[in-house]
Amino acid sequence: MKIKKMQKLLSGIGFVCACGASSLAGTYANISIDGSFSDWTGVPLAYTAPVGSSDAIQFENVYLANDANNLYIRFTLYSPRPDAFANSYDNIFIDADNNAATGYPVGGIGSEMLIQWGAGYQEKNGGFNEGGINNLGWAIAGSPDSMDFELAISRNATYASDGTPVFANNTIAILLEGDDTSYNNVEFVPPSGGLVYTFAPVPEPATSMLTLVGFGLMMMTGKLVRDWRNP
Repeated sequence: MKIKKMQKLLSGIGFVCACGASSLAGTYANISIDGSFSDWTGVPLAYTAPVGSSDAIQFENVYLANDANNLYIRFTLYSPRPDAFANSYDNIFIDADNNAATGYPVGGIGSEMLIQWGAGYQEKNGGFNEGGINNLGWAIAGSPDSMDFELAISRNATYASDGTPVFANNTIAILLEGDDTSYNNVEFVPPSGGLVYTFAPVPEPATSMLTLVGFGLMMMTGKLVRDWRNP
């Protein structure tokens, strides 16, 4: 875990767009983190970033989905990044209550959780790295050319300090951030305000087929049809 002064992390905020991203309705999907992206079919594009600095990770397209247990993020890149998120320069900040006035201020959000090196760090009291996160459930896989990645974060993650859940709210904001090797912030996706995402509920099981089957059986049997017409 790197140590980075607050003023350095905040230095990029003055250069980003003041407008935030629009709110995204959640997409329920069962995703396997295996580097095969066919299970993302039907998940809409959440955001396309412009080409960023070659001194940091260069995000392109971002997709978001969830199931009952995990938040899923898929992102493509403009240039290969074999060690994406396996270093101190690629970061995810999550505003777990979608409130910029709470948590650690970065990129127009108030981050309650930072993810770096595949580990989670608490920021809910407004400080940078206040402690650990338990039950993060981190998993990541990428394409052979290191241009397409998918990752999972458990919705059951808790703050190590008090055991309370990170994802206590249904709507969150997600910020992808990239530093150069001097830990200058050169990539914010989106530029400000995060990708505001509302978790999709678990789909209700289908029940209408029971009625259709019963009606079909009556129509297939003459006696049943007569009884139905002339009780």
